[in-house]
Amino acid sequence: MKRLPFLAVSLALALLAPIPGTAADPGKITVFAAASLREAFDAAAPDFSKQTGIAVTFSYGGSDTLAVQISQGAPADVFASANEKQMKKLADAGLLAGEASTFAHNRLVVIVSKTNPGNVKAVADLGRPGVKVVLAAASVPVGSYARAAFAKASGQNGFPVDFGAAVEKNVISNELDVKAVATKIALGEGDAGVVYVTDVTPTVATDVNVIAFPPGVAPDATYPIAVLKAAPNATGAQAFVAFILHAGQPYLKARGFLEP
Repeated sequence: MKRLPFLAVSLALALLAPIPGTAADPGKITVFAAASLREAFDAAAPDFSKQTGIAVTFSYGGSDTLAVQISQGAPADVFASANEKQMKKLADAGLLAGEASTFAHNRLVVIVSKTNPGNVKAVADLGRPGVKVVLAAASVPVGSYARAAFAKASGQNGFPVDFGAAVEKNVISNELDVKAVATKIALGEGDAGVVYVTDVTPTVATDVNVIAFPPGVAPDATYPIAVLKAAPNATGAQAFVAFILHAGQPYLKARGFLEP
């Protein structure tokens, strides 16, 4: 009976202790990032973790899909988008902890299968009847950028006036992110596609040829990053954003991204 007070105190302390999994781990963060950032962010993560002791889990996808997931309450600390539109949606909804910062830019290119069954030799060929074009969906940043480029080219420098509409008629697939476009063309499941230059990785490059857009036609992609208001680990999130804006820049440049 003399042990009862001790047991009671022990039980009370146990009940007051945090239950595992109910609180954010201060040594971890989750980053929602555009699919085109996979190689650069995966390369940068070990250096960040070594410097800060914070482990990073990435969720890659189309920026539009990620923004919807965040708005629906998906637990994330940081959002890195491939365009300003998706970031603005979260800002307007009051889901950012502060202002977003631009950390990189990217360029569009056309890729064609090495076998080139569609005989695509120039951007203008994407509007030729019968060419099978693979794009990201219009809601995905790279899909939106591509369509903006086609519209700007229409009626300019030898492009037909209806070039944008002609390309749209040739689209056989609208993908969820840029990696899916690159994969389909590399596998020969389309004649041509539009991706970022950074998505022509060494693996993809063995199966595709690259065609540049004429100067001034394709817009540069702008990449903003921000800490989310509901971040489970706000301190860790701020550290990651600071890293990407400064010490992490070489990892982006090494994979073809342009300076912010």
